Amino acid sequence: MRAVRVGGPIALIVIGLILALAISDMIPNVDLTMIGWIFVAAGAVWLVIELVMNSRSRRTVTEVRDTRPGGGTRAEYREDI
Repeated sequence: MRAVRVGGPIALIVIGLILALAISDMIPNVDLTMIGWIFVAAGAVWLVIELVMNSRSRRTVTEVRDTRPGGGTRAEYREDI
C-alpha cells in the first residue's frame, strides 16, 4: 500500500496563496503575485497526481482460471487497503 503524501502539495499551495494574496512588498523585476499563482498551480497539479497515483495503486484485478472441464474464467476485483 502506498501512503497518500499530500503535505508537500498543500504546503506549496499555501505558500503560493500567501505570495499571491497577502504579500504587498515590491522586489525590483520580480512579480511575487505571479510567482504565488505559479506555486498554487504547481501544488494543485502535484496534489491531483498524488491522489490519482494512490487510487490506481489500490486497485487489484485477479483473473482466476478453472482448469476443470466446463470451467470458465472469472475476474475478482479487490481493494487493497
